[in-house]
Amino acid sequence: MRIAHLTPVFPPYRGGMGSVAYHQAEALADLGVQVTVFTPASDTPRLTPRGVEVVELTPLLRYGNAACLPQILGRCRDFDIVHLHYPFFGTAELAAARRLIGGPPLFVQYQMDVVGVSWKATLFEWHRRLAFPAILRAADRILVTSLDYAESSQFLGKRMPSLDERVRVLPAGVDTAVFQPRDRAAARRDLRLPDGPLVFFLSRLDRAHYFKGLHVLVRALRNVPDATLVVGGAGELQPRYESHAAEHLGRRALFVGDISDRDLPSYYAAADVVVLPSVDRTEAFGLVLLEAMACGTPVVASRLRGVQTLVEDGRSGYLVTAGNEAELADRIGDALRNRDELGRRARESVAAFGWHGIASRLKEIYEGA
Repeated sequence: MRIAHLTPVFPPYRGGMGSVAYHQAEALADLGVQVTVFTPASDTPRLTPRGVEVVELTPLLRYGNAACLPQILGRCRDFDIVHLHYPFFGTAELAAARRLIGGPPLFVQYQMDVVGVSWKATLFEWHRRLAFPAILRAADRILVTSLDYAESSQFLGKRMPSLDERVRVLPAGVDTAVFQPRDRAAARRDLRLPDGPLVFFLSRLDRAHYFKGLHVLVRALRNVPDATLVVGGAGELQPRYESHAAEHLGRRALFVGDISDRDLPSYYAAADVVVLPSVDRTEAFGLVLLEAMACGTPVVASRLRGVQTLVEDGRSGYLVTAGNEAELADRIGDALRNRDELGRRARESVAAFGWHGIASRLKEIYEGA
């Protein structure tokens, strides 16, 4: 079986969609599936999953993570299935057109609603009205991380009754052999992190990830006076976030930049709580939550559709109203007080999310199509 994966981002770019594409491809290759990943060319060399071919294509047009790759019209012709990671503006439309004129079966993995702000919100709304219906018509299967998110989706929700026969649930996964509990004090020493309560936040600090809510977390931590915020990630908005954190938290905020794959489990283990304070439904899942919980670290996350399927409120972590700084501060305090018990239950809760199990499910879906 030959599968082409089309993704707008791919490691070392930090972000959930690229990470999902990477681990899916590698786990599928371990199962004997021949996978080729097509992604826009980058100045930074792409990481290559074990047993997978990664092909970088020069975009005809590019803006942010959107890219037009007309090469896929010919390059994907001889594959058994084309697996599109959506949103991929500029290429999703081409993949749909290729299928509608007789190309191989098309799987659309619907990662998230793209909400946007200002003029982008208007642009995304027009795309939803004009282009998105054709993409759905072309799709042989539509993969969603949870029915909870899909049924509430601004784009998918009202269409779900007509899509049921093609929709399949495929959550993201986590490597529980890599992300596992370890000694907290030792992790802090290795990373040269301070003593005392540590709150960890991880995201790209760029415009594409405006919805992650770091500004909300910074303001909330004014009411958790003993806690230090550790921010992982980099991007063009990092100076703005650093200035905002210095204003509200002073020296209680540490920006550590991009974190290597080798060190990331140690950052999770060193933290007392990991927070995902996303502000809108562009956040559909929250891979950072799975990774943190696999390391035995409790989480606090916004109560958003999709995200809420990962966190058992009060048992593996806490859910809060998106944007509510006071509630977020209170639940972070609760997580700090109950860290060990919450962390143990968090680790137990991720047993069903191993990547090889997810890939086995995906292979079955491929074969069923």
